Amino acid sequence: MPFVASEERKEDHVHVLLVATGSVATIKVPLIVQKLLTYERVKVEVVATDAALNFIRTDQIQAAGSRVWTDSGDWSTWKEVGDPILHIELRRWADVVLVAPCSANTLAKIASGLCDNLATCILRALAPSTPTFVFPAMNTHMYEHPLTAQHLAIVKDVIGYTVIGPIGKALACGDIGMGAMTEWSDIVQLVVSRWSLIPKELASESLTTFAPAIVVEPPPTQTQMQNNLSAGIPPLEEIARDYPPMFTWDQVKDQVDSGDLAALKRHPALQQRYDKWIQQVKIVHGSVVNYLVNIRLGWGPTASRPASPGSHTEPTYADDVSALDPPETASVRPLTPSANNGKKWFTADIAEPLVKILPNDWPYSVPPEICHYVVWSRLPITHPGIVPAQIWDRIVQDGLWGFSGSTYKPKGSGDESIDQLVRQAGAQVRTYVENKWPAEEYEVAWFVNPPRLQSIPGLAHLHVFARKKSD
Repeated sequence: MPFVASEERKEDHVHVLLVATGSVATIKVPLIVQKLLTYERVKVEVVATDAALNFIRTDQIQAAGSRVWTDSGDWSTWKEVGDPILHIELRRWADVVLVAPCSANTLAKIASGLCDNLATCILRALAPSTPTFVFPAMNTHMYEHPLTAQHLAIVKDVIGYTVIGPIGKALACGDIGMGAMTEWSDIVQLVVSRWSLIPKELASESLTTFAPAIVVEPPPTQTQMQNNLSAGIPPLEEIARDYPPMFTWDQVKDQVDSGDLAALKRHPALQQRYDKWIQQVKIVHGSVVNYLVNIRLGWGPTASRPASPGSHTEPTYADDVSALDPPETASVRPLTPSANNGKKWFTADIAEPLVKILPNDWPYSVPPEICHYVVWSRLPITHPGIVPAQIWDRIVQDGLWGFSGSTYKPKGSGDESIDQLVRQAGAQVRTYVENKWPAEEYEVAWFVNPPRLQSIPGLAHLHVFARKKSD
């Protein structure tokens, strides 16, 4: 039977059209469909490109109660004028379109106006009033390609779609950096929040008292959402009162020195609050990196993107953001070498505009007299080019750490030659920390997480625990 929008649409339902393209993140599409269909009065249809079919489990989508449409179905039922055409019927049917994931190839097609498959024909035929959200997903270097910046600018500024993500994480190809699709649960939450969806179990419990209905409300403004985020950060007084420390100062130093940095963590109840807050950050800003760069650090906007294919303006020093750690994972182009006295990495005398010290808004569970800071850097802190080759694998596995202002003696590896190289690798950080927290005033433990433990892989940073000495 042909798909006819007027017959498929249901009153008081939200009709979600999910377009899946040729990214490995397409394996998450069944999860999005399954979760959306746990809400009352939601219908989901999936469009898959030929490349998406390499990853998607159509049986899982069908088992959840949805259908997968492909190129072969677009003109299959058309015989004469007046017959339904699939890409037209699907765009008439949709209340919202999610392009999740959006591969580099499909992004380029959308920006160029191509309509060579079912997905791009739907997008080209969409009414401008149809809310459309694009969730890019691609290899880090593909995301950093200058054409990607142009395509994103066209999709956002010319076509008017909302682009969310990508985010930084370990990618399926093994690279670490920007390019991963926004978490699938955040994509679901975007739809749930905007259309005030009600879980089916809650709706069924309420049938005896009222008939649930979807209330379509205008989404909150960016300012309102940002205010809500800021209000969600607990003050330090509340943390000290409600979340008793799990570690003593001596235990903190021992954990730092052990290299088992994953053992340093927040109070479990505070971690739960943090996890929920992070989900909202991703919805509002697309990624945690975007929030940090543009809001918390004030280093935004991120590297300038050409407004049109004919524009080739390079980013200026003031609006450029650089340096994931290691540098191959950078989400935007690096700063010019002259920005830090000719150096491309973190140094003890790093220029002030390239670094910022902030209290950790969500500190680890340390005693209240210990201040937990994060030093954010626009330049790489660790890098194969500045770390002796003999210990690079060790740095990748365990990170860097050190102490100042105390009699604490690090245990070391047992191999003095290796320990000497490690001290050499951390010399710039150690000197920077000692300059900022003088040994006569502070007792300090610091560490740089290895890439595998970085909760914010999109920005180079180090952690500092500082205790003011008694007068």
